Amino acid sequence: MVKRIALAQLSSCWGCDQSLVDLHLKLLDVLPALDIVYWPAVVDYKMADLEAIPNHSIHFGFVEGSCRTKEDLHLLRLMRQKSKLLVAWGSCSAYGGVQGLGNQWELNDLLERKFLKADTITEGRIPEENLPGFTEHVTPNPDIVDFEVILPGCPPTSENTAEALTALISGKPYDLPDKTVCDQCPKERKEKKIKKFFRTHEGHIDPNKCLLDQGYLCLGFATIGLCGAQCPTVNTPCKGCFGPPPNIKDHGAKIISALGAIADMTPEELERAFPDPIGSFYFTDYASSYLSRIRGKQRSRKKK
Repeated sequence: MVKRIALAQLSSCWGCDQSLVDLHLKLLDVLPALDIVYWPAVVDYKMADLEAIPNHSIHFGFVEGSCRTKEDLHLLRLMRQKSKLLVAWGSCSAYGGVQGLGNQWELNDLLERKFLKADTITEGRIPEENLPGFTEHVTPNPDIVDFEVILPGCPPTSENTAEALTALISGKPYDLPDKTVCDQCPKERKEKKIKKFFRTHEGHIDPNKCLLDQGYLCLGFATIGLCGAQCPTVNTPCKGCFGPPPNIKDHGAKIISALGAIADMTPEELERAFPDPIGSFYFTDYASSYLSRIRGKQRSRKKK
């Protein structure tokens, strides 16, 4: 039986769609089993096309991106209404994404910085016409509607998406692994006692040794192992873009806790090493963190 599938894009870079297209000829393994009824990244579908589809008639709904606009919210709820099974496709959809870092500030501050105060602005104005309106902050999609499947990644690898699709088409469950990027990394690891952290362009990386052992902030120890350790394998520290394994509730809190145990450094030295701790430890999942939720509650109390 051919399965009806819809792929929707909220506020994002659309990298998840590109990752799917990057399957190239391997798409032929799954496309014959799918009837694509909505995919604006590839075909000029409109919102009205999705609205006209009967409720619960889409077998698989893939949603990438997060809700930064009110139109995003409408599209997300519409996908839930139309789909039997909904997939949070990518870290933006699962956790809020890079744009979730904006939750550190109020919406007005973000608008002023973007449209009025940025260094490249010459005639600043905040656009108001023909726009759907911004949400006050980014809420992770799974906190807005229910999802049956979470597939993180920034973006998920082509193989990740193909594996998920193949499992769903065959009626099998798609579960996330408990392993981390470190479990997939071939580099030699030893007991850690870090006396200094380096930026990626500093020093000389030994390609055979663990990057964290050498003082480079590699977050593979707290990041779910779905990518095959692509970045560490080529001597680039893991930034944690796939988010945490299923058993970790707060990605950044796990990272900070672990660094506290292995860094033989003073608080002042750590502060200088990480001038942007939120960006360093919550690259794609700040919106789903305890810190962001606490700030959201503070924001709500101020409005009252």
